[in-house]
Amino acid sequence: MTTKTLTGPNGIRIELDSAQIFPDDPGQGTPAMVYVDSAKARGLSATYWCAADTGELDGSAVLSSKQVDWLHAQDEAVAAFIEGGAK
Repeated sequence: MTTKTLTGPNGIRIELDSAQIFPDDPGQGTPAMVYVDSAKARGLSATYWCAADTGELDGSAVLSSKQVDWLHAQDEAVAAFIEGGAK
């Protein structure tokens, strides 16, 4: 099992976890989760793809445009981690 954390602006981070990769069932697991260390977003999370698409955590904490831009810039790193962990 491999884990990795990518840290971005204003407390945002992506936590990658290879134990959550299921090659035979890609819809299962949460290999890439987004969290923000702030009072407004405490306890909230979203999958990487949901956060990048909607710009929100759990549908209630809105990410800044800088945070969303950073998420989009991590697309290749997230894809490489998941592809590498699925082997």
